[in-house]
Amino acid sequence: MPAFLSSELPVRATARQHPIVLFRKPHRISVILSGVLLVAAWLWPWPWALILTLTWMVLASMRWREWRAEQIILTRKRVIHVQGIPETVSGEAWLRLDRISGVRFKETVPGKILGYANIYLEAPGDHPGLNRLIRMRHPSRFYTELRAQVLGEDVVATDPDDNPVDYVTEPLPIVDVERDRFGRRRYGP
Repeated sequence: MPAFLSSELPVRATARQHPIVLFRKPHRISVILSGVLLVAAWLWPWPWALILTLTWMVLASMRWREWRAEQIILTRKRVIHVQGIPETVSGEAWLRLDRISGVRFKETVPGKILGYANIYLEAPGDHPGLNRLIRMRHPSRFYTELRAQVLGEDVVATDPDDNPVDYVTEPLPIVDVERDRFGRRRYGP
């Protein structure tokens, strides 16, 4: 967890990627190592099958630990992307909220079914660690809070189930309709 300034607190929202990212394409070295061990286990089953199983378990636990360590934090002043296993290599990227010029929310059909979406932040300059928040879990709550912070609104309205809701604007005014001498509608003065 990064250190926060007192002007940033309290933390407005935290999110992490959806567990579906655990099934993403593996690294090339992992595939080559697994292939070599699979061939060795097929030719000499006794020691190599055990080594193959242990290798897969270690690779799966490393991927799970990386996923658990990654987190997106929204404070009053910035968006922070923390990643990496704290005991080994960890990193942090952040973007000030006043630099964000636009936010795009993209939710696909599988994302709606499984509960994830992509959030794209638009800001001047290059922000490789934060311009794409891919497969975020609970995306609508984080997006609504982010939008409220970027637009300067302090409170996000929620329904009784604690889900964010959009603000409702005033109804459109009634416009007097006049007819000209040919019976056509004429609006306004």
